Amino acid sequence: MKKILLLISLLLINNSSFAVDTNSDTTDIVEGKQYTKLLQLPSQQQEVIEFFSFYCGACYMAETQFHIADVIKANLPEGAVFKKYHIENFGGLSKELSEAWAIAHVLDLTDAFSKAIFEGIHRDKTISTPEDIQKVFAQLGVPSDKYESMKSNILVKSFLTQQSAAIDKLRPISVPSFYVNGKYQLNGRELNQTNEDLWIKDHSRVINYLLGLDDK
Repeated sequence: MKKILLLISLLLINNSSFAVDTNSDTTDIVEGKQYTKLLQLPSQQQEVIEFFSFYCGACYMAETQFHIADVIKANLPEGAVFKKYHIENFGGLSKELSEAWAIAHVLDLTDAFSKAIFEGIHRDKTISTPEDIQKVFAQLGVPSDKYESMKSNILVKSFLTQQSAAIDKLRPISVPSFYVNGKYQLNGRELNQTNEDLWIKDHSRVINYLLGLDDK
């Protein structure tokens, strides 16, 4: 177990190997092991929600090294959506970063913004004030006046409302964490740990199984 966890922590995923065998056997997937069923009403649409924090070291690795979200999104069934929300109570600038995440989402800058903020916090140590967040947007082509005006944008406010509602409903206690259809929580520690590649792809395999449960 320690050896596999060390692999999960240190090895890099091959970026070209996002495909998951959608016809793979799922008979080993059981409630209480790879996932937990929540006492919640299901979402109105098929969806996967990831909760994360830019301050979270595991989230940094999941995004920049393991590319777990990319694997999940690349293999979602037709009609299912992937949502990513920043938690608001983890780290000194968590509220400012949650708002900035909403702005990046509306401006379609999530990939570039995420990379810059994660690296600024964990690698370069350049993100410590609200002004530093504004500088990141400036580097991405968003001047300070537009950044400030986006804080009152109706689409940004709508995203923030949805983000807060999801947090209030699902109450994540750790990050990164993944929820399916508003009523299943993935248990990453019980996914296939034969090797790093299978562990990463097992996120998608189990999530797709859960997405299909209501159709069976």
